[in-house]
Order: sequence, then structure tokens, then C-alpha cells
Amino acid sequence: MKKILLWSLGIQLVAFSKADKMTGRWTSKPSSGGNTTAAIFRENNSFETYIDNNLFVSGTYSFSETDSVFTITDNGCNGLTGEYKILFFSNSDSLRFAVLRDNCIERKEQVEGLIMGRVK
Repeated sequence: MKKILLWSLGIQLVAFSKADKMTGRWTSKPSSGGNTTAAIFRENNSFETYIDNNLFVSGTYSFSETDSVFTITDNGCNGLTGEYKILFFSNSDSLRFAVLRDNCIERKEQVEGLIMGRVK
């Protein structure tokens, strides 16, 4: 009985620590202005975004694999939370952000339609 209980607990811990599809390093192609955006999404739901290799914003995120909704709060928007639909393509190695709701105009303008590829 103890072995079954321990095994069940081990399975639950692995399930809760599993990384989501967002976890990892992502980067964009250079914009028309020549700027490159990069992001690191960590398993602990923290992230950092860089523009031309300089830290731009950091914060927390959540991602629902059920409906591909990405929720973000960063230090550049006075605590405002934004929600985006993530559209994965190319075997989930690329993604595009589509705004669902975001009252932070600056973030919304920068993120809406942004396409990023996974860094391997």
C-alpha cells in the first residue's frame, strides 16, 4: 500500500512540474527598424523580454494549453494584466500573439501580431 501511495505522489509531482509549451527561449526576426525581440519563459512562470539583447521587461505569465490563452503581467505596465491567444505553427516551434484583452497600450502595440521562433 505504501509503495502505491508513494508512486501516485511521484506521478502527481511530475505532472505539476511539467513545463508548458511556452517554456524556453524564443526570438523574433528583426523588425523593420532592425530590432530583435527575445523572451525567456521559465517553468516557474517568470519571464524576461529583451530588445536587442538588453533587458526590456520582466514579470510573470500563465499559459493554458487547453485554450492557448497566455496571461501576462510585467513591470512595464504598472501591474496591468494582458491576455493573448497563442497561435502555434510549424510543429509548435513558432508562435504568434493575438490580443484578447490588454489595457496596457504600449505592450499591446508591441505584442499584437508578434511572431517568434523557438531557440533550440
